[in-house]
Amino acid sequence: MSENRRRTTNAIEVNYLAGGLTIIFLFALAGLFFVYLKNQQHAVGNQSRMIEASLREEEARDDALKAKITSMTSRGALQRRLDDGYITLQAIRDTAIARVTPPTLAEVDGVLRTASHDPESRFGLGAPQRAVNR
Repeated sequence: MSENRRRTTNAIEVNYLAGGLTIIFLFALAGLFFVYLKNQQHAVGNQSRMIEASLREEEARDDALKAKITSMTSRGALQRRLDDGYITLQAIRDTAIARVTPPTLAEVDGVLRTASHDPESRFGLGAPQRAVNR
């Protein structure tokens, strides 16, 4: 036989190499995505901590303002302002008072009247429709 023959070599099969590289690429991509999500999670956590801290500050400020309003509207504070002449009291005029008559019972059983069926009322059952719509 001839000595010029080609030697057999261990050839790399491209399909196995491509499949392996594809799997490695997908794992690397999944790892990068996981790291990205963890970074986003930490960033959102930091933002929520900052917002919660500012919320606590605003709640404390709101409580301080509520205490100040309560102290300014207390009876003693209003009396001091009245004595200083900062505010004045005026009597309520009789024309500014709304008087409501107590409800009358329709029956002996205690049911309250809900509508008036006064026959002299111009908006009763027999009133013309034009008068009711005005």
